[in-house]
Amino acid sequence: MDGGDVIGHGVMQVNSEAHDGIFHENGRVNDDGELDFVSDGCLDNVEYDNRVVDEDSEFEEVEYYDEDAEEDNEFYGCEYDDEDGDDDGELDGDDYDDEIGSGYVSGHEYWNTDSNGGGISGEGSEWGSDRLNESISSDQLPDESFVVDEFDDIANMDMFNLQCDDVSKLQFGSLEIAYTWYCWFAKMNGFAVRKGQVIKKKSGDVTQQTFLCNLAGFRQNKVDNRKRGPRHETRCGCEAKFRVHIDIISHRWYVTVFTFEHNHAMLKEKHCRLLAGNRKLSKSDKMQIKNFGNAGIKVTQMIGSFANAAGGYDKVGFLKKDVHNQIARQRKEMSSDAKGAVRYLIDLRVIDPLMLVAHTVGADGTLQNLFWSDGESQKNYELFGDVLAFDATYKKNKYRCPFVVFSGVNHHNQTIIFATAIVSNEVEGTYVWLLEQFLVAMKGKTPLSVITDGDVAMRNAIRKVFPNSYHRLCAWHLLRNAISNISNPNFIPVFKKLMLGDHDVWKFESLWNEMLDRFGLEDNNWINELYQKRKMWATAHIRGNFFAGIRTTSRCEAFHSHMGQFVHSRMNMTDFVKQFHRCVAYFRFREVQADFESQYGQAVLHTNLRALERSASKHWTKEIFEMVRSVMKKVTLTSVLDIQDMASVTIYAVTKYRDEGHGWRVSHCPSNNDFRCSCLRMESIGIPCQHIVAVMVYLNIVEFPENLVLNRWSLYAKESISGSYEDGSHYWDSHLVARHATLVNLSKEVADLSYMDVDDYKKYLEYLTNELCRLKSKYNNEDVPDNIHVEEELVNILNPSCSRSKGCGPGTVGTSERPRRTQTCGICGAAGHNRRCCPTLGADGEPPADSSLQSASVRLSNDYGFSV
Repeated sequence: MDGGDVIGHGVMQVNSEAHDGIFHENGRVNDDGELDFVSDGCLDNVEYDNRVVDEDSEFEEVEYYDEDAEEDNEFYGCEYDDEDGDDDGELDGDDYDDEIGSGYVSGHEYWNTDSNGGGISGEGSEWGSDRLNESISSDQLPDESFVVDEFDDIANMDMFNLQCDDVSKLQFGSLEIAYTWYCWFAKMNGFAVRKGQVIKKKSGDVTQQTFLCNLAGFRQNKVDNRKRGPRHETRCGCEAKFRVHIDIISHRWYVTVFTFEHNHAMLKEKHCRLLAGNRKLSKSDKMQIKNFGNAGIKVTQMIGSFANAAGGYDKVGFLKKDVHNQIARQRKEMSSDAKGAVRYLIDLRVIDPLMLVAHTVGADGTLQNLFWSDGESQKNYELFGDVLAFDATYKKNKYRCPFVVFSGVNHHNQTIIFATAIVSNEVEGTYVWLLEQFLVAMKGKTPLSVITDGDVAMRNAIRKVFPNSYHRLCAWHLLRNAISNISNPNFIPVFKKLMLGDHDVWKFESLWNEMLDRFGLEDNNWINELYQKRKMWATAHIRGNFFAGIRTTSRCEAFHSHMGQFVHSRMNMTDFVKQFHRCVAYFRFREVQADFESQYGQAVLHTNLRALERSASKHWTKEIFEMVRSVMKKVTLTSVLDIQDMASVTIYAVTKYRDEGHGWRVSHCPSNNDFRCSCLRMESIGIPCQHIVAVMVYLNIVEFPENLVLNRWSLYAKESISGSYEDGSHYWDSHLVARHATLVNLSKEVADLSYMDVDDYKKYLEYLTNELCRLKSKYNNEDVPDNIHVEEELVNILNPSCSRSKGCGPGTVGTSERPRRTQTCGICGAAGHNRRCCPTLGADGEPPADSSLQSASVRLSNDYGFSV
């Protein structure tokens, strides 16, 4: 076939003496979108629908796709989009240009290279040859070839001064290397690359690949209802391309077509980096983004970190919206948000065999309740589960599901978490289910005392599941309810003193009646209901029940406040669960710090009772020791008035200085050195009161007896469980911690010393990769305990519907039931404007004298004595 010269196009031709072949880039696409005829110039071809058949009846499938559409401009529901999306990523595979689209492009439809050095056919040429083409082998390629096997070979090339003859000599070790080379070439010369036609064998192996300019083809005319205006049109039918074909003998990729004539202006280097095709996220970048997300780092801070490492924002290689899109892709990998959260918790059983996860699903398949408790929480409950506080908070996830935290206090008087739950409602049945799951996780152990905010559903659930636990109401919520129910501001201080004061029961009853007479509240319904529940809130009635000094649920509220540093109201459920574990890990690290501060060094003595004070510093943690020392400072104001010797005990009458009308009775058993006081402070809080310490000073005792040192407050409270839980979320063995820290520090030093030198970098990278594969293979082959079912099949759990919290007011009524009130002007009462732009305003901006605003001013003046 005679080929004419190509006008206006610079084309590299590959000549071959061994065959007289024609290279044909594309076939025609009919109205049904089927490819009528395709030839790659190296196989004997016959027409067969959308495939090519060679003499061995092997199919070669032709694929059309746009890399930008698949990699750069998919947003997976994310609100961040790419401005070049319409131009670079929204066209289908058959709409790009003459190679992928239907129709002709700029008089350049077919390209071919013949053995006689003929030119490339121009517009209107038809592929009518009957000749069968032989396969091209390596001996038919140019004699002088330049092999490109690694990325370093690409980096050593001068991309600015390459000629067509130079490109024709290139042979690539893989298709990925060829694609990378053309991307680097494009970036150096002011454009970007899109992947074009792919030809595959029946086995799926790629035999030929074409790469195009990012401006190839034209924008597809779409009719949509976009509210935003159209983006700038960038595609201009550029015909520049680069095609490689695999050699069947050497298995290298050689260049068959290279066209560098663009019909558009080239971008500057600083602008070329912003093209979608040149903005690439490497595997390490994607992993880093995932790690940043797990650490709760925001996208803006991620970009700042990448820019700091790269030496500037212009050297990062991608934009902020690319990071948003990558995060959206990672979230898209999960079938549903709720199922991903459940799966994440279940997968934790691999490293935490004691992890307990339970969930319920509604009739519509949506997640209703989710409860979990890890191994360390369960171990902590064994030691500190005598007091339990739980409360629900809201607006911590985008579904507005109430978040319930079961918490307590450790030996440092710090908040610790026993279990956590996400619920869809706060009815009694939900709390009953939560408490039942809590009992299962804690091996049936019930707490001695429970503190809540007084919610009716919680109270009823506690009576059913924890019938023997003492239930106390939060003092802070009672004071808040008192403010809203009693309008007299003088009532609050009196009620607070009565509620929290250390009175006897008879004294409490007397003060209560005095308060009712003073404020005239005998017939107040709220006061009468509160009195009926006095054993749940009055200190006089609660004394003797252990509450570890907790009187409110403020610890839960404080924990919710700390959680605000890790989660927010727009966070999905999976990310919420992950960030919550970060928050818990931070609180547990605070315990490690407190252990260090309590055990490192010796306390400086403040009181005159130096022997007792030093004994206290050896028994209690630092935080509890400070509380005991404050009690010891009050001993000087306490004196022993009377002593009564009984058969086995001695009773001491103790009173404050110049307060002989009120005293306490302390009993001492010399046989076991046991002390008891009528104030019941030891039984309620767990630390000795000033009355007991005063008797100890009177008896000249210089060491605190063991019965006064409660184990849950002691310095070595966790020794009983140390080393019993090796596979949990906390390392109990200090040797394991030391080993891990040593390896981490050594790895950092190796990385700091080897990354600058290329040879050292390759050496250690290969070594560490091999060792990582070996270790993974070693531990993956180990037997998994029977109680761990990582491959547990989950039903299709749908995301929960948005919940409504208590006290949020009536629900929004649809427009069909109650239309929304029309906003009207405050001056004239008409709709469509407000008082700032009312047409009745005068030139001075004042309303007319007879306006409704003037009449309202008169009413305010008459009723309250002032005018507006």
